[in-house]
Amino acid sequence: MRYRYGVAVALLGLAAPAYAEALDFILTNNTGKEITLVELSPVGAGQWQKNKVDEGEKPKSIKAGGRSTIHFDKNGTQCKWEVKATFADNSSVIFPAVNVCDDSFVVLSFKGATPISVGS
Repeated sequence: MRYRYGVAVALLGLAAPAYAEALDFILTNNTGKEITLVELSPVGAGQWQKNKVDEGEKPKSIKAGGRSTIHFDKNGTQCKWEVKATFADNSSVIFPAVNVCDDSFVVLSFKGATPISVGS
């Protein structure tokens, strides 16, 4: 009987749908501009997903020099993600890949006109 129960549990586990893994990181805005929207996409995929907010809440802007927790769903094994920031002046910039598997903190900034993202 135990054997049958163990097999049934194992088969149910195999039949369960694959769920996306929810990930968070702290974003620091060192761009000098207010960020009104943060979106993420696996590198080169162009499949942007917005920063998730709790039901009933509005997305909060991130003031220049400020920080905010970014929530998103990580599908599959992809670790390198691009960050797209939309600013208060409605311009947007794509920041280079960040390793969201290893980095809990991400700083967005510019070196001249070049967007820079640094994770730690």
